[in-house]
Amino acid sequence: MSNTLVVYYSLTGHTRQIAEAITAAHDADLEAIEDTFNRDTGLGRPRSAIEGLLGLRSSITPPKHDPSEYDLVVVGTPVWAARLSSPVRAYLSQQRASLERVAFFSTQGGIGGKWALQNMATVCGQWPIARMIISESQLNTPVAEEKVAQFVSEIGKG
Repeated sequence: MSNTLVVYYSLTGHTRQIAEAITAAHDADLEAIEDTFNRDTGLGRPRSAIEGLLGLRSSITPPKHDPSEYDLVVVGTPVWAARLSSPVRAYLSQQRASLERVAFFSTQGGIGGKWALQNMATVCGQWPIARMIISESQLNTPVAEEKVAQFVSEIGKG
C-alpha cells in the first residue's frame, strides 16, 4: 500500500485527469468520491452551482480507502460557483478527524480556485502542505504538466 491517497470528485473528467496524473507521478492510491445524486440531468449543473454557493454537502457513498491509514491525503475538487464541490465538502467533513496531512488541488473553468482551496482548508480544519489550481484552458498543455510536476515535488518534500 502507498502512503499517499489521492481522492477526487469529477463531473466533467477534468479533475479525474489531474488526479490520475498526480497518482501516476507519486505512486499513490486513487479513489473517486461517488455522489449519490445524478448530476448529468437537466437540473444537475444548476443544483451543483447552488450547492457550491451555499456550502452544502451532498450525499456520498462510503469511501473504499480509510484515509487514516495514509500519511498524506491529496484531495481534488472542481470549482462550483467559486467554491469546492458539495461531494468534496461532504468527504472532508466526514473524514476530517482521519486526515493526518493534506494537499489540495482544484480544476476550474473560470475563476474561484483560490476560494475553493480556502474552503477546503476551512472544512478540513488544517492548512494543506501543497496547493494547485489548474484552469480548463491549461488542461493537456505543458503548463498543466509543469504544475503537476511542481505539486508532486512539493508533496514529496512535505
